[in-house]
Amino acid sequence: MDFETSLVYLEQVPKIFVDTGFDWATFWSFAATVSIFVLGTYLTIRNFNKTIISQEKVALDNFELQQRLIVSQEVSASQNFELQKEMIASQDLAAKQAFAVQKEMIQSQEVVAAQASLKSSRQNWINDLRDACALYISAALNVQRLNLYREAAERFWSEDDTALRDWSLSHIQAMKELVSLKAKIELLLNPSELESQQLMECINELHDECDQAGGPAKLICGNVVLRCQTILKKEWEKAKSGK
Repeated sequence: MDFETSLVYLEQVPKIFVDTGFDWATFWSFAATVSIFVLGTYLTIRNFNKTIISQEKVALDNFELQQRLIVSQEVSASQNFELQKEMIASQDLAAKQAFAVQKEMIQSQEVVAAQASLKSSRQNWINDLRDACALYISAALNVQRLNLYREAAERFWSEDDTALRDWSLSHIQAMKELVSLKAKIELLLNPSELESQQLMECINELHDECDQAGGPAKLICGNVVLRCQTILKKEWEKAKSGK
């Protein structure tokens, strides 16, 4: 096998370019883009964090404000409750006092009404006893007058005389009225009181004496008046005092 040798003469050292296939312009453009993206992302994240921190601070401030408001409302509600409680207690006390005053007024009015009723009742009783005694005295004297009339006129009467019959009817009617009034007086009196017993003794005595032509009927009538006055005065004093 034969080899040939060749000689090449160079005037200067040649420049050698190595083509690696890498584009620096593209690289720096890409690097700039990445840097801008990273910077933008960083700024976005930082702004987001600031926003989050600001929102958290606002939320915390709002929470604290709400807490203070809640505490304030609780204090206000507690104060209102205590105030309402005091108002209710005051109103309850006022109502009790008003009720007590009304009760006292009603009791006072009841006492006054009872006293007025008692006074009126006692006054009516006084009037009834006074009138009954006066009518009884009048009836007793009427019976005695009839007896005096008969004693004076009976010698002129016959058994079938009309005048005798009229007298008998008048006498019966007068005695009937006398007995009725005597019963009324006895019912008005208190049998356990001494003054009433003394008055009834005079009433009974007058009842026996008036049915005669003579006798001390008028004197007994005076005793009836005195006994009746004693009772009426005593009862009138009670009526004035409200007892």
